[in-house]
Amino acid sequence: MGAGQTYQWLTQYPGFVDIGVPFCGAARTSLHNQVFLEGVKSAILTAKGMRSGGVGLIAAAGEDAKRVTWTDDEKVVALKALGRVYAGWGFSQAFYRERLYETAYGFSDLESFITEFWEGWALSKDPENMLAMLQTWQTADCSNQEPYNGNFQLAMQSIRATTLVLPSKTDLYFPPEDSEYEVANMKPGVGKLDVFPSIWGHWAGGPGDSKEDVKWLDERLREILDS
Repeated sequence: MGAGQTYQWLTQYPGFVDIGVPFCGAARTSLHNQVFLEGVKSAILTAKGMRSGGVGLIAAAGEDAKRVTWTDDEKVVALKALGRVYAGWGFSQAFYRERLYETAYGFSDLESFITEFWEGWALSKDPENMLAMLQTWQTADCSNQEPYNGNFQLAMQSIRATTLVLPSKTDLYFPPEDSEYEVANMKPGVGKLDVFPSIWGHWAGGPGDSKEDVKWLDERLREILDS
């Protein structure tokens, strides 16, 4: 959620930050993204027989006590479910259509990729940590602070730093259209939009498995830092 943190700095300390490069993220979590996160949250909570409390909340009223402890079996069930939900979102439709899970990662079939890559990734996490991060993500909005009080346009107009916004063309979480709106609401000459020409979806911005995307990002960072 580095892009969201970047926007927080840009708007909370507009006179302090000189350059901002939010990539593969957003200044606020879109409604569609909030809906996606409800699915992730419910996948985790179901392992303990719990329900979501709704957007911006974790568990339904009266159910928080169930989260005090997680058995090892509950953790495994929750995290494997988390991994399978994420599998359809981290990478793009084109990534799967072009079978990059085979050519780039070396998996022999789709199920192996989901099991070994996505479930393996998820099993390295802690369910409570993931729920806490999810709540932060789901409620993220840099205009939800003084002096903006929810006025998103005012928050964007407050940015003084040279800001290069780099969404991924195929990011299912943070599509370029959202970034276009952010830049359009900045003052003239402050923001610039450039789009990763990638089919790696959100993964275009990291962790660096797509070397072409890493090269593209490095070139943009070098340009803005040298300007």
